[in-house]
Amino acid sequence: MLEFSDAGYGEVHHLTVAAYMLQHSSRLTRDGWLEMRGLLREFLVENKPPSFIRKQNKNKVDSGKREFKIKSKTGERIISQSTWTKTICDVRAENAEAYCADVTEWARAALEDAVGINLNP
Repeated sequence: MLEFSDAGYGEVHHLTVAAYMLQHSSRLTRDGWLEMRGLLREFLVENKPPSFIRKQNKNKVDSGKREFKIKSKTGERIISQSTWTKTICDVRAENAEAYCADVTEWARAALEDAVGINLNP
């Protein structure tokens, strides 16, 4: 994966993971999905850098201290939405600049789409 082999591509790894996980809800619990949506909001709306988020959430997401599960064991979809404005397929990989711009655009679109999704407890 380019994000691990080229630092230029890796600058948006935090957005790639969160956007992908939102759009593939069968990998998450309800709380995990809400956590991913919250992370995208912090990154994109509040402009918090990944290093700050890691420090801020260190205890909250620590598997030994966390009060919720992130990954789903059942593989059931948390959301019924199957149409997204943008997906990973819309991301160009020709160079780091295009890749980062596209991943950021995809993440923004995923967040906008996800904000309108209401998860019933």
